[in-house]
Amino acid sequence: MKPFAAAPTAIPRSGIREIMDIAWATPGAIHLEVGQPDFDTPPHIVEATCRHARAGHTRYVPNAGTNELRDAVARYVQGKTGVTTEPENILVTQGAVLSVATAFLSLVEPGDEVLLPDPGWPNYSMAVPLFHGSNVFYNLTAQNNFLPDVEQIESLITERTKLLLLCSPSNPTGQVYDEELTQQLMDLARRHDLWVLADEIYGEIIFDGVDHVSAAAHDPDGRVLLVTGMSKSYAMTGYRVGFTRACTEYVEMASKLQEPLVSCGVGFSQMAAADALDGPQECVVEMRDAYQRRRDIALEVLRAHDMYRYTPGGAFYLLIDISASGMESRDFAMELIAKHKVAVAPGSTFGQMCADHVRISIASPDDMVREGVERICAMVQEKAAAR
Repeated sequence: MKPFAAAPTAIPRSGIREIMDIAWATPGAIHLEVGQPDFDTPPHIVEATCRHARAGHTRYVPNAGTNELRDAVARYVQGKTGVTTEPENILVTQGAVLSVATAFLSLVEPGDEVLLPDPGWPNYSMAVPLFHGSNVFYNLTAQNNFLPDVEQIESLITERTKLLLLCSPSNPTGQVYDEELTQQLMDLARRHDLWVLADEIYGEIIFDGVDHVSAAAHDPDGRVLLVTGMSKSYAMTGYRVGFTRACTEYVEMASKLQEPLVSCGVGFSQMAAADALDGPQECVVEMRDAYQRRRDIALEVLRAHDMYRYTPGGAFYLLIDISASGMESRDFAMELIAKHKVAVAPGSTFGQMCADHVRISIASPDDMVREGVERICAMVQEKAAAR
């Protein structure tokens, strides 16, 4: 038979999913590998889901999403960013990952360059080549606390650069971009007339009383595609509800792309998401506070083993430096799950800048975070002593 297409064939599998599959087949494994809240979806949202399903919201919905959800998202985004937002500025997708993919499909021509963070969520670099674009990576180095260097990004820009992707709070670093840095990055995009894809899915999970700074709040031109959704903040990963806030021209064009991809989303999921956004928000705060407590537990263990390097400001991720072990991160992760029953994501799946790190998710119970980090530290020290 004729061969498969070259672009999807060349894409490597996500290292997160590789470890996840092994971990789920390992009895008693401590799961620190996947970014999924361990909390149940709040009861009032589950009840709303059942109510909407019984009411008949089980049929096709508009490509851009239900009117109820687009209205609720517009209110939510305007309240969070201060940027005037109408329902016509909102595109609802099957999870925020489809919002990201739709942006690449909408903007990237063959040969166009997309600036991506290294380290960054591997789904970004997996998706761009599918649309025949080129990945160009800007560095988030440990020496710079995994924050972008604006001058280094600018040095990578060519006439083919089309889009700059920002992720704050970051997956995998957990770092948060402050007002000054966000403004500098947006000024850079304006100077070079770049679209900005701002992945702010973790925007509600900010620690230490700091407010989230949205790229959209620093965008007078309408060049920002703000992506977020329900999965992380509301523990609704299985609902598959994401959304993009953008200029109306983008939303009109990108809405039609939902038809050949998924046709539309799930009606009762979207109706429940609207209720979640408009309803009580204590559940969001409680989960955020739990993640901060777990972050502090992980940092306490790292400090006790002299392995502390930085303090993430949000999301529910932390990179742990394993360079003293002398092992590459995938090999380390494979041995860690096989011998010590702790599942972590290898740093190399996020890029070369953290190939000597592993990423842990603190979206697991307190005792698992503590015990998992203890076992990671013990293995690093054991390997270091044997070198």
